[in-house]
Amino acid sequence: MNRGKLIVVSGPSGAGKSTVLHRILDKHRDFRFSVSATTRSPRPGETPGKDYHFITVEKFQKLIQQNALLEYNHYASGDYYGTPAAPMLETMERGGTAILDVDPNGAFQVRRHCPEAILIFLAPPSLKELRTRLEHRGDTSPEKIEARLRQAHWELQQAKEYTYLVVNDQVDACVERLERILAEDPRAEESLFINNQHLEIMKEVL
Repeated sequence: MNRGKLIVVSGPSGAGKSTVLHRILDKHRDFRFSVSATTRSPRPGETPGKDYHFITVEKFQKLIQQNALLEYNHYASGDYYGTPAAPMLETMERGGTAILDVDPNGAFQVRRHCPEAILIFLAPPSLKELRTRLEHRGDTSPEKIEARLRQAHWELQQAKEYTYLVVNDQVDACVERLERILAEDPRAEESLFINNQHLEIMKEVL
């Protein structure tokens, strides 16, 4: 049996990752989407094992010592977040496709563990459009919008380290580009970063 695929998707808040990934996962029910582990407490409406694996700090640190995480981060809040390796690797061993949604720091950790991982950066058409999307949400303060734009600028600068750059200018078209990458369609080469480095969004940050 051929070894499966590990797909890592990153992109700034407002790029539309959740919408695009939901469309992909709805079309491919056999794909396995990673469920992160965290040491924070569950929030109202969150389901353990579905939204996150809620574990203790001691158990998380043990996973780190055992090298049992594909990636992890320790935030200023004191909380740990990370991706358990076993479910993703088991899916690949069965010839399946595993998908992670992590930031660039996490993506680069995953690549160190699994050099064969396919890294896809999902970008907005421009920083102006990203600001518009964040403002239209209506639930984000101006201060948080500015903070997210600063974070987005840094994340976009990391896109040059990814295999593919896919601009989410229109959801259907974006999903089609991802489908080509997943299917190893020759047309997927259109989304290779080297072919997209001169897009407007990249000119703004590189």
